[in-house]
Amino acid sequence: MRAALLSTCLLFASAHAVAAAPVETTTTPYPGVTHVAWTDAAAAQRAHFVVVDLSNDALTLRATREEARGRTASQIAREHGAQIAVNGDLFAPHDFVPDGLAVGDGAAWSSSHDDEREAVFRFGKIVSGTDALIIAPESVVAPGDLPAFATGALGGRPLLVRAGQIPSSFDCGDPDTQACTRAPRTALALSSDRRTLTIAVVDGWQRGAIGMTAAELAQLLIARGARDAVLLDGGGSSTLFIAGEGANGLVNRPSDGVERPVANHLMITSAPPVTRTLFGKVREDDIFTGAPLAGVLVTLDDGRTVTTDAADTGYSFAVPIRYVCVDATKPGYDPVHQCKQMDPTMSPNYNSIAMFPAGTGPDAGVDAAVDGAGVPDAAGVDARSDGGGLDATVGSGAGGGGCRASGPGDGGAVAVLGMIVVFALGRSRSRRRR
Repeated sequence: MRAALLSTCLLFASAHAVAAAPVETTTTPYPGVTHVAWTDAAAAQRAHFVVVDLSNDALTLRATREEARGRTASQIAREHGAQIAVNGDLFAPHDFVPDGLAVGDGAAWSSSHDDEREAVFRFGKIVSGTDALIIAPESVVAPGDLPAFATGALGGRPLLVRAGQIPSSFDCGDPDTQACTRAPRTALALSSDRRTLTIAVVDGWQRGAIGMTAAELAQLLIARGARDAVLLDGGGSSTLFIAGEGANGLVNRPSDGVERPVANHLMITSAPPVTRTLFGKVREDDIFTGAPLAGVLVTLDDGRTVTTDAADTGYSFAVPIRYVCVDATKPGYDPVHQCKQMDPTMSPNYNSIAMFPAGTGPDAGVDAAVDGAGVPDAAGVDARSDGGGLDATVGSGAGGGGCRASGPGDGGAVAVLGMIVVFALGRSRSRRRR
C-alpha cells in the first residue's frame, strides 16, 4: 500500500514538473536576429523575445519620426520597409504625444521631452555596428545632449533592470504602467557589453496569457543576459511585428484583438549596408583658401588609410551609412580627429580638414581630449562599443565637440553653402555624451 502510494505521488510530481516547464520555440528570421517564442502553460503566461546582434552591419535600428505617429506596428514596418517593429513609449491617446523623449532618423519630436520619471533608450550606427544605451531617469537629457552619432531615441518607464539587479520596488500606483499587476508588456534590454539587444513582448489579459508584472518580466530578462532593461508602453499597445512570421507578420496576440495605433515605434531593417563616398580635401589653416597639404595620413575609423598628395586630390573612402570618424596626422601639425553622420541622400559626403602647424590651431589640445579615456559614453563617441551599461552616464555631463567639418574649397554654390553650415556647426558643437 505504501509502495503504491509512493509511486502515485512520484508520478504526480513528475507530471506536475513536466507541465510546469516553459516551452521555447526558436527561429532565425534574419541574420543576427533570433526569435524565441516562450510559453509557460502552467502559469498561463506567453512571451516573445527577439534577440538582436548589434554588431551585425546588416541590421539597422530606426525610431518613428513625428509625422509617422498614430500608426500600428505593421503599418510602420511596411511604410518604412522594416522587417521588425515594436510599439514604443507611453503616450497621450488623443494626439499621440509620447510621454518621454522621442527622436526618429535624427530628428527630435517637437512635442517630446525627457523627465525624471522616464529612462531613454538611444542608439546610432558606428564602425562596430549599433551603439545603444539605456539612460537612467535621473539623468534628464535633451536631444542636444545625445551624442552626435545617435539617430534614434525613445523613452520608457520604469527601469526593469539596473546593473543586473531588479529594483527593490516598483511604483504600484502608476496607473499607466500598472507595474505590480499582470498585464501585457513590451520592454528593451541590453547585455553588459551592449552588443545584444533583447526585445520582449508579453501577451496578457486573455485566455492562456494573463500577462506579467514588471518584476516577473525583469527576472526573465536577467536570466537571458540583461544588464539593463526598460519597460515601454504595454496593455493593448504591446505589439510585435516580424515580417515572414505569424499572421501576416503579427507575431503576438494584442489584448484588444487587433493592433492599436501608437505614438512611436522601434524598427529594425535587415539589408546589405548602403555605402556612400566620404570625400575631403586637406589644407593648411583654411579649407577654402589654404594651401594643399601633401603627406597627410588620413585614417578611417575602420583602419583604412590614404596619404594625400601635392595635387590636392584629397581623400575618399566608401563608407556605410553610419557615424564615421577620420584622423589626420602629419609631422609638424596638430592632429585632427573629425567625425560626421553619413547622409544617404548625398554622394559624396564632404568632410574636408583644416590642419594647423603644431600649437597654433584654434582648438589646440581639444580634439585629443574629446574621445579619450574617462569621458562618459566615450565608447560610442570614438566608434567603439566597449564601455559599460546604463550607469556609465548617470549624473555625468562631460563636454564634447571641437570637430571641424566642412566640404572642399571647390564645387558649386550649393555645395559651398552646405560646407559652410557644416563647418560652423562642427566648430561650435559642444554637448554632453550619453
